[in-house]
Amino acid sequence: MQKPAKHQKLNLLQVFRGIAAVMVIFAHCDLIFNQNFQKDFLGKILNFGGSGVDFFFVLSGFIILYIHQSDIGNRSKLKSFFLKRVTRIYPIYWVVLTLKLSASLFFAYDPDTSQRNILEIFKAFILFPQRQEILASSFLGVSWTLSYEVFFYIIFGLLIGLKPKLCFPLISIWLLLTFTHFIGVFDLPKDSFMLNFIFNEHNLEFFLGCVAAYIVSKQKIPQEMTLICLGAFLYTLGAINYYYKVVDISPVISFGIPSMLLVVGSTSLEMKKHVHVNKILIYIGNASYSIYLMHGFFINNITKLILKVAPDITQNILILNILGLIIAVIALLFGCAVYSYIEKPLLSIFKPKLATT
Repeated sequence: MQKPAKHQKLNLLQVFRGIAAVMVIFAHCDLIFNQNFQKDFLGKILNFGGSGVDFFFVLSGFIILYIHQSDIGNRSKLKSFFLKRVTRIYPIYWVVLTLKLSASLFFAYDPDTSQRNILEIFKAFILFPQRQEILASSFLGVSWTLSYEVFFYIIFGLLIGLKPKLCFPLISIWLLLTFTHFIGVFDLPKDSFMLNFIFNEHNLEFFLGCVAAYIVSKQKIPQEMTLICLGAFLYTLGAINYYYKVVDISPVISFGIPSMLLVVGSTSLEMKKHVHVNKILIYIGNASYSIYLMHGFFINNITKLILKVAPDITQNILILNILGLIIAVIALLFGCAVYSYIEKPLLSIFKPKLATT
């Protein structure tokens, strides 16, 4: 598979990252509003924003294959690949996790603090898969998604570190089992957390991203705008269905496939001609990881503070919704500040040339 232009930056993908992060902020606003205020945020119309995670997974699959496709089968590239991934994921994550743990310890706002054990903390720091209820109550609620990211990196690392005649059959079998489990051919024991993690449908979204990268590498996409419009239309249908619950359908289908179409169309378009993208949107995309890590921590604490200072505010839905929008914007700005003053310096310290994806 021929790699596209080496130094070409895909700014539209950065915009998608920023949009996905903002979507997640709105979804978590409703979640935290329900927890702390016992009220819905904007009538739950933005709850589909949780699909930003599905978008992130597709984007991750695309970017990894887009950048590292020439490394497949080249064992000498394995160390560099994992060094890039570790540098990109862990430093700022460790900072935010430590901040969260320190705040819960010193300010004692977390009732589950005393229930943590060393093993759970260690697993949280290395992003070893743990149940979402443990992560949400004691660590960072979004870190379950990062565990899937790390798992995908390990799978892709097999493509780099092992001979094709060995790794391709292994990965093909895993994908086949994951897909057949997804379509209901067989069931896994519900009490087996690791099996359900390894063969979870979310892993298929990384695969969709890889498929998108493969299609784009062929550089023969004649109807880019058609794909973009179709992807946006299907994503909108998925959002409407998520709100009204007309059909019980997996996010892989309702959001993963539309995300793949959007990625294929937008990247193919940008490779053919210059697309002007607002610098602020690109910046938000660059800051999306910090935004993603920090927004829940910020929203949770600011809403608890508001509840203490003005408990009667929950009686006025209009004011509460306006307040929620303001909090969402501040959470976005807070994440951007963390990116500029913590994440970027950290990346420059650990490995300057690896902070590119």
